[in-house]
Amino acid sequence: MKIKTLTVENFRNHKQTYLKLDKINFFVGHNNAGKSSLLAAIEWGLTGKCGWTDKGGRGAVDLVRQGEKQAAVALEVEGLGGIVRTMPPHTLRVGKIMGAVEGQAAILNQLATDEEKLHLSLNAGVFLTLPQAEQRNFLFNAYGLSFTSNIVSKQLAAWLKEKGQPAERVEVLANKARTYYPANITGGPEVLDVMEKRAKELRRDLKRDKQKLEAALAEMEEPGMKADLPERVNDLKVHINQLRSKRDEYLRLNDNTPIRRQTLQQKIVSLEARLKDNQDKISALTKQIEELSVSTVTTESEHETEQLEDGLIEKINYLSDEAASLKSRDQSISGRMKTISEAGQALGSRIRRCPLAPEHIECAMSNQQVEAIIAQLKAEYQAAKDELTQIKTNLKNVQDELDLASQELRQLRVKQQQGQEKSRQVVALKSQIETLQVLNNQLDTDRDALAKELAELPEAQTHSTNLNNEIQALDQQIANAEEQLYQAGELAALAKRREEMKQDLATLTTEVADMEILVRALGPDGMRKTMLAGLLDNFLGRVNDRLNRLTEGSYQLALGENMELLCRANGGPLLQLKLLSKSEQLRVGITIQEALSNVAGLSFLAIDEADMLDQENRDLLTGWLLDLAEEYEQVLVFTTVGDVPPENPGIEGVKVFWVEEGKVKEL
Repeated sequence: MKIKTLTVENFRNHKQTYLKLDKINFFVGHNNAGKSSLLAAIEWGLTGKCGWTDKGGRGAVDLVRQGEKQAAVALEVEGLGGIVRTMPPHTLRVGKIMGAVEGQAAILNQLATDEEKLHLSLNAGVFLTLPQAEQRNFLFNAYGLSFTSNIVSKQLAAWLKEKGQPAERVEVLANKARTYYPANITGGPEVLDVMEKRAKELRRDLKRDKQKLEAALAEMEEPGMKADLPERVNDLKVHINQLRSKRDEYLRLNDNTPIRRQTLQQKIVSLEARLKDNQDKISALTKQIEELSVSTVTTESEHETEQLEDGLIEKINYLSDEAASLKSRDQSISGRMKTISEAGQALGSRIRRCPLAPEHIECAMSNQQVEAIIAQLKAEYQAAKDELTQIKTNLKNVQDELDLASQELRQLRVKQQQGQEKSRQVVALKSQIETLQVLNNQLDTDRDALAKELAELPEAQTHSTNLNNEIQALDQQIANAEEQLYQAGELAALAKRREEMKQDLATLTTEVADMEILVRALGPDGMRKTMLAGLLDNFLGRVNDRLNRLTEGSYQLALGENMELLCRANGGPLLQLKLLSKSEQLRVGITIQEALSNVAGLSFLAIDEADMLDQENRDLLTGWLLDLAEEYEQVLVFTTVGDVPPENPGIEGVKVFWVEEGKVKEL
């Protein structure tokens, strides 16, 4: 992308500015002279938004110069023609195309890019301010990667096979993952994000169910009889049948209807008493469940609590990052104050050179000019000191807020633990109720059988006393055996329930293990890391090549375990980019921006606040740009200098513009 001309009318502090740009363009001037406004005008002209608007372009009316009614930006872009954007109202004309929507589409189509790539190409360092997830997603998008659930599941299967998962498990896991995103809908990195989030939600729910089941099993009593329990139950049934057969034989020999009727009635009463006792137990257990449910969170409130926990964790992470950023700024400003102090002390005796092209231009200053610069440095020192005081105040406020959020999180987790403990008790109580209901079903069956036998008894007749005694003895033996059978039945029901719960637990354990695999596979350390690795080799190679030239080999970029960009400075440890000083961030940001611009096919570079670099690094930047000039269609550099305007170095393809109070003059 190459901008031939730029016209700015009533835009911020610029009333009427017209520029013919060259290949490399330096814009120099004092603070608040209007340099950054020129870069904002270019971005607003191309996209309808800039650093002083929101992401949707709202707030642009505030860019109109105070006292004026309308602002306009006009650009002539090579291969695209004229672009004119005005406000208010917001209008856009691109060549012969009228209309904001149609014109914006024409700009992006001609440049073969999108608004986000264009935004990053116009703002060095913006990429560094993005959260790690957004940085990763941008790189996916920059390389044109798109996905559907079917594509992801196929790549997931390949990744799982590579990690040694059995073929049958690979198919099951890939099929599960395929359901986590609507079929046949194509998307970017957000497809992976949605699928990873869904896998995490399912894993969390399964873990919770598994913990409840484990607790319920732990609270259930182990049956007294184990391996021989089925044989014991069968033996008792056989024994009871034998006793009943013998008793029936005696009854045939001598009618004992009254005694049998009485025995049956007693048994029915006993069974009904057991049924009532069990039903009372069920009612008591149900009441306990109701009491626990009153104070136990429901499924819906559990979800809300988990959302609250996620929100607190996100808030704590944000505040921790903010605290780290403030500490970094604290160190940066302290270093800046030291640099300003040293510069003020040395200014009177050192020979000053042009900050942009020191090898070509030597600037001689009078004592009055030196005093003016020293006064300016003192003002900057005081401003930095005030900023440092404010940062320390902000840091204390952030730390207090972080402590409060951490305390809230601890209290929330205590509440969650209490709720989970009550949920586990409810599961155990429900299991006891199910066991009692199984027993009641058996008691109902036995009672109905006895009632049927009682109804079928004939009218009473005479009977023998001896046979009567034998029958009573048999009835007592049958009653004893039935009691043993009932007890064995309780143990059998409990054992069966435990086995069912163990099977459920085994299934849940397998499902949790599956979800652990899927979460890892879909997460930043899984398949997307493998997918990005090859692409990022070229990206990091270009960045490090540029960074090596810009820092004389002192800095190098690398990927962290979570695919985040890290920087090693002067042989030190790898650090997150946000922990670098402002000067270091600018140099790293310039090289990243250059690589992203290359990926976007723009071959365009815009560097603002180059004055953040010290003199040595400004020299390196100038040499770097001149060495690589042929690789770019256009470069814009914005920097602050002292009171003495620099001179044009007279290099072909290089222009220097002096910016002062919204007016621009080519030097």
